[in-house]
Amino acid sequence: MPSKKPASKISKHSNASAKRAASDVLEHVNCNLCGADDYAVVYDALSGHVAREESFSASGNEVLTDRVVRCKRCGFVYVNPRLKAERIVKGYASAEDETYVSQSAGRMATFVSGVKLIETFLPQKGKLLDVGCAAGFFVKAAKERGWQAHGVEPSHWLAKYGREKLGVDSRQGTLHTAKYAANSFDVVTFWDVLEHVPDPTADVKEAYRILKPGGLLVVNYPNFGSKLARLAGRKWWFLLSVHLWYFTPKTIRLMLERNGFQPFFEKRHWQKLNLGYLVFRLQPYSPALYKIMNTIVSALRLQNQQIKYYASQSVVVARKK
Repeated sequence: MPSKKPASKISKHSNASAKRAASDVLEHVNCNLCGADDYAVVYDALSGHVAREESFSASGNEVLTDRVVRCKRCGFVYVNPRLKAERIVKGYASAEDETYVSQSAGRMATFVSGVKLIETFLPQKGKLLDVGCAAGFFVKAAKERGWQAHGVEPSHWLAKYGREKLGVDSRQGTLHTAKYAANSFDVVTFWDVLEHVPDPTADVKEAYRILKPGGLLVVNYPNFGSKLARLAGRKWWFLLSVHLWYFTPKTIRLMLERNGFQPFFEKRHWQKLNLGYLVFRLQPYSPALYKIMNTIVSALRLQNQQIKYYASQSVVVARKK
């Protein structure tokens, strides 16, 4: 009978190699809200997964397989361990995203509503910066309504798309590499951005620095505390590989307040996208339901029908103190 020792050695070697590979790309992080390293596990990691730079893009749709934890001190929920910060930024910088720009009409309609919301609090149109502006649809919507609108986006491909296809000021880079002047903007927006960045507290602090006194900060985020998120559990559609932090109304308010902002308005966030695209997003969660819905939508030729929907996202508006 052949010895089992070689198989045992191979198994140990394989496990050690996997751990080394993970340590090369992953890092342990403390709570970004309070700094504590004291947490309880919300969802365990799925076995055999190592995060990839290629996962990170504006329309990233890979289901989260990393471990999710909750800080015992402040209740903030986040991925830990996670892909190293420099790899995340590199992933976004190199991403090309035809899927994101394919939904231009719905995104423009959603962002026009976003600009109108801002104008209810700041009717005099001034200088605005959209952080993580992707293809620049919000920048274009604001520009068309008379704002001095600017955007910054890590993806070379998306920033170029904004400049060449939409004619907007879309600077390639991050909020920190852009090095905007202090007290230079009336409004800074984070539309579905803070949950993606390696250090959201640092981004909020930088937004404070570049905003004028009394300026507005607008943050849109998937609400981990929503009824839909609680009902869906690990099947919640915003548990994605591109999302590193999971905010609730309580934790987003705490982050803003601790960094010089006074939140004063919150609401559910509604948006528009094509029905065919929404059905496409079902595929990772329920292949069977996706096939059924895709067949029906295709048969009725409703792929390009725009749908206004609420999917458990929230928006908060805060003022620089």
